[in-house]
Amino acid sequence: MFIRVLDCISTDHNPTLVVLAIVVALFSGFALFTILDHARARHGRMKTIWVFVAAFAAGGGIWSTHFIAMLGFQPAAFVSYDVGLTAMSAFFAIAFAAAATPLLLSPSLVNALAGGLLLSAAIGTMHFIGMRALLFAGTFEWHLPLVALSLCAGSLLVIAATFVGRRRVSVGSRLAAGTLFGAAICTLHFTAMSAALLKTDPSLRVADGNLSEFLLGLSVAVVTTLIVVFSLVTVMFDRRAHDATADAQQMRCILEAAQIGILVCQDDEIISANKAFERLVGCEGSSIEGRAVADFFELPACVNPQIPRLYETEGQLRTANGVRVDVALNTTPILSGDTLRHLVEVRDIGDHKRARDRLDYLANHDELTGLPNRRLLNAELRKEALSNQEFGLLWVDLDRFKEINDTHGHAIGDALLHAVAQRFRSVLDEQHLLARVGGDEFVVLFKHSSRQRDPASAAESLLKAMVNPIVVDGQMLEVGISIGLARYPHDAKSTDALMRRADLALYEAKKTGRSRYAAAS
Repeated sequence: MFIRVLDCISTDHNPTLVVLAIVVALFSGFALFTILDHARARHGRMKTIWVFVAAFAAGGGIWSTHFIAMLGFQPAAFVSYDVGLTAMSAFFAIAFAAAATPLLLSPSLVNALAGGLLLSAAIGTMHFIGMRALLFAGTFEWHLPLVALSLCAGSLLVIAATFVGRRRVSVGSRLAAGTLFGAAICTLHFTAMSAALLKTDPSLRVADGNLSEFLLGLSVAVVTTLIVVFSLVTVMFDRRAHDATADAQQMRCILEAAQIGILVCQDDEIISANKAFERLVGCEGSSIEGRAVADFFELPACVNPQIPRLYETEGQLRTANGVRVDVALNTTPILSGDTLRHLVEVRDIGDHKRARDRLDYLANHDELTGLPNRRLLNAELRKEALSNQEFGLLWVDLDRFKEINDTHGHAIGDALLHAVAQRFRSVLDEQHLLARVGGDEFVVLFKHSSRQRDPASAAESLLKAMVNPIVVDGQMLEVGISIGLARYPHDAKSTDALMRRADLALYEAKKTGRSRYAAAS
C-alpha cells in the first residue's frame, strides 16, 4: 500500500505543486495552533472572533492543500471543477473546524478528543466532496482499504497534534502540533488519492463546471494569502501578548519575592496583592482583589482614603481574625497602558512602633515611679503658657527623706518614693500633671482645663494624704511633705520664673515648720 501511495505522488502529480501543498498544510497547521494559543488568553467577544479566525485557518488550509494538490494532479483526461461542490467543500471544511476549535480550547481531555475527531472529519469530508467536484470523462473506482487507511491515519495524526498543542504554550509545541496537523492533511489526501482509480470513458461528455484550473488556482491563492495574512497578524499579536505576559510575569515574580506586603490599586479598588500581604492580612488573593482599600485599613482622620492621597502615612491594618496591625503605607503612581494605578507598599511596623513608643516613654517619664519627668513637665508648662489661661503649680518636697534613706537603705527609699507617688495620684484630678523632678521632689501642674483648679485646696489634700504612715516592706514609715505654690501669670510671667517662685515658696514652707504649704508672695 505504501508503495502505491508513493507511486501515486511521483507519477500522477506535479512535484512542485506537491511541495507547495505540503508547505501550505504545514503553515496552516502552525497558524491554527498559534491562533488557538492566542485565543486561550482572550475573553468574551474577542475570544469568539479568534475562534473563528482559527477555524478559517484550519478549514482554509485543508481546502487549499487539497486543491493545490489537485492542480498538480495530472490525469490523462481533461478535467474541470464544479463550482457548487467546490464551494461546498470549503464550507464544510470551515464549518467542521469552527465546531472543533471551541472544544480544542476546553480544559477537558474528552472535549479535546472530540475536537480532534471533528478536525479529522473536516479533512475527510472536504477531501471527498472536493473529489466529487472533479469533472472528467469517466468515473472513479475506490480501493476501500486505502480509503479506510487514509481516514484512520489522518485522524490519529490530528489527535496527536491536538494533544501536543495542549501541553504548553510555546513556539516548539506549536511547530510540533502544526507539523502533525499538516502531516494529517497530506497523509489523508495522498493516501485517498492513491485509493482512487480513474476509469475514462470516451463516450462520456465532460460537463462544464464553470471553474477552470486558472480560476481554481486563483481561488486557492486568495485563500492561502488570507491564511498567511491571518497567521502573520496573529503572530504579531501573539508576540506582543507574549512580551506583555512575560513582563507581567516578571513583575509578578518581583512582587512575590518582596518581603513586604504590596498592593496594586486603581482608584480605591485593590487589583492584586502579593503573598506577603496575604500572609499579613490572613486572606487569600481571591478574597482581597476587587475590594476597597478602606475595607482593610484604618487611617488617620486627616488622610483621605482615596489611594492617590496615600503617598506616605501610617495606619492600622484590619486582619481577617480581627487583629489590628500597625502599618506604614508608601504609595507610588504607576502607568499600566493608559490607566493610572498605584503600587502600595505595606510594612508591619508594630515592633518598631512599640520600640519607638517605649523610647518616647522612657525619655519623658521617671523610671522609678513611672511619673512624667522634668522634660515632659517643661513641655506641658509651655503649652499651658501658650493658652493664655491662668494655672497653678505646686512644688512638693518630702520632709526627712534623707534620714529614712540613710537609715533603711536605698531600696526602701525607692519603694517609699513609689508609694508616695501613688498616694499623691489618689487625691489629684486625673487631668493634673504629677511629675517627679528630682530625688524626693515632685511638681503638680494644675491645667486650666481640669475640674480641680484651686492649687491651695489640692495642697491641703496632699498634706492630709501624708498624715498616715506608709508601710514599706513591713516597716511603718512616717514622712511629711512641704509644698510651695505659685500661680501663672499672677506670680510669674514665664514658666521658668514660675518654677523659681514655687521653689522659693517651698523653701519658705520648710523654713517655717514643714508639713505645710506656702504660696509665693
